[in-house]
Amino acid sequence: MTATRSAPAIEHAGGGRRGALAPGLLPLPALASLAAGLLLLPALALAQPGNPNPDASAPTAVSPGSGRCGVCHPTERVQFEKSQHAEEGVRCTSCHGGNDRSLEVASAHGAGFRGRPARKDVPALCASCHSSEARMRPYNLPVDQHALYQTSGHGRLLARGDTRVAVCSDCHGAHDILPPKDPASRTFTLNIPRTCGACHGDSTLMKQRGKPDVFRLYMGSVHARELYDRGNLRAPTCVSCHGVHGAAPPALGDVDKVCGQCHTAERRYFMAGGHYRARSGDDGPECASCHEAHTVQAAQPERLAGSCAQCHAKDAKTLALGRRIWTDYHSAADEVEKAAALTARADAVPLQTDDYRARIEEARTYLREALPAAHAVQEDVVAGFTTRARSMGHEVQSEIYGKLGHLRQRKFVLILFWFYLLLTLLVLKRYRDQGARKGSPDRP
Repeated sequence: MTATRSAPAIEHAGGGRRGALAPGLLPLPALASLAAGLLLLPALALAQPGNPNPDASAPTAVSPGSGRCGVCHPTERVQFEKSQHAEEGVRCTSCHGGNDRSLEVASAHGAGFRGRPARKDVPALCASCHSSEARMRPYNLPVDQHALYQTSGHGRLLARGDTRVAVCSDCHGAHDILPPKDPASRTFTLNIPRTCGACHGDSTLMKQRGKPDVFRLYMGSVHARELYDRGNLRAPTCVSCHGVHGAAPPALGDVDKVCGQCHTAERRYFMAGGHYRARSGDDGPECASCHEAHTVQAAQPERLAGSCAQCHAKDAKTLALGRRIWTDYHSAADEVEKAAALTARADAVPLQTDDYRARIEEARTYLREALPAAHAVQEDVVAGFTTRARSMGHEVQSEIYGKLGHLRQRKFVLILFWFYLLLTLLVLKRYRDQGARKGSPDRP
């Protein structure tokens, strides 16, 4: 019969003794060391040279998308796993190559590893998927972005060896690529000006290239105020005028086509006017000739009197035409505002003014239509709207003055009536008093 060794007693922290452990049990420190060793065994096994490609289901697997790359690249892993690419099953190795199942650097960065792609190679790398009809068809995405990029100012400069121009990752991100409808995406409508402004708002870079800081110019425009102050996501951004992947300044002769995507009436009148007919090839006035390119401001009717001088300072006839158009517009607007003020006065009487207010709004509509018509630079075209606005202003004023005059007459008649009534009562009272005195018995 084998003798059993009795376990030693365990001392309390205060120096006392507890009862001895049951036979066959290890002390607590030994149990803790054993547990730690067991937990470390998988990691030690993975780190051995004989295990370059461990099973992805092992406890150290990070995620299906980033594999085990995130063990050494945690920041990139967090960005990537929130991206559209990770959601659609793209892996780190899809762009960087290598083996994302290994924790051994030599194996992970082994055969086929591309590492960080050179900037000049980024467009072609993205195009390896985004130019594939088979891969893009399920998402209904176009496959011509790379071809368009090569025609852009960015693409042409990159082809000449200028690696400081924008490539895909500058606009879409590298690991944190999000869909355009996500407010956190670089390509979300509200973020596009700042995405482009990362380069085109870099005053040092733009000065080196001999270009203005168009980001700050844009931020002072009516387009930017409409986008940011009023939250109008339909307001023009950089890509509205310059394009997306084929980004380039509009060619001479095409500016009216670009602006006409939003300003349809203005373009229609412009094409019917003398400026459009006077264009010779690519030379001639465009929208930006009067409105500037990036610092576009809201419509200002008073500019009708002075804008012509920018090009026609020595042409007295043309300058006079511009002043006449402005004078015609201003006089019509003045009559409409007089009618509006008179309507407010009639409200205080009070008079029924609903019809007058509706006609004033119609007159203002004609005035708004007169401004696009001014792009035809034809006095009679503008007069067709200003005449109607002025006429409606006159009519409203005339009718309100007639009613106010009628009220004055009624007031005068009422005053006369009450005066006559009071005078009659006084006379009757006087006669009554006199009659009473004559019939009094006390009268001598």
